[in-house]
Amino acid sequence: MQIEEIRDKQGLWIEEVDTGKITVNGRQYTQPVCITADKVLTLDKQAASELTIDDFTQALQFKPEVILIGTGNHHVFIHPRLTSQLVAKGIGVESMSTAAACRTFMVLRSEGRSVWAWLWPFIEE
Repeated sequence: MQIEEIRDKQGLWIEEVDTGKITVNGRQYTQPVCITADKVLTLDKQAASELTIDDFTQALQFKPEVILIGTGNHHVFIHPRLTSQLVAKGIGVESMSTAAACRTFMVLRSEGRSVWAWLWPFIEE
């Protein structure tokens, strides 16, 4: 039996994450980004710890199943109040390193799940 990967050619796909850059659908981003259902938005926050519920206004309208927050080189917890506000609205939220968030985004996206991601590029250590 032959097994073939069926990959939706539409939508956004994270192709690479490396020091100082994230590549989505062939375009490199060197600043933090939010990957929505159909576009990439740049963020004006220096770190995931600066996020507030107001930063998720657009996502709340579209009600993704999961929001991933890639916090850079290392996992950083986001404020528990922010997590509880998103969970109260029926949206799962997870923070993790950006590498882990990118992998998780791709797995969920390949399953056809509704997932958004806020990602900070790695910084050189």
